[in-house]
Amino acid sequence: MAAFRGKTKYGMGEYSRSTEEDEAAVWCLHNNICITPRQAKWGERIWFVDIEKGKYPNRELLGTSPEHYGPGRIWEKVSEYQVYYYKKYKDKK
Repeated sequence: MAAFRGKTKYGMGEYSRSTEEDEAAVWCLHNNICITPRQAKWGERIWFVDIEKGKYPNRELLGTSPEHYGPGRIWEKVSEYQVYYYKKYKDKK
């Protein structure tokens, strides 16, 4: 397993990705699918997940997670969304 993010000064927690999650993250990058955390409110340790498609700066926002997540859990959810898109579209491209 590869370490993902680790401790940061922003207090986003730690999460270790699986090999499949690493593959999914690379696939998303190569296919212009950007899945990132967005802080819900400055100074609070809660985040939403934003999902965008396309090349910067003309990305299209596909959606935002309906729930917010705390430290550590946010990286798990980012990886979960990346694996979802990887499995859904990897054979269609």
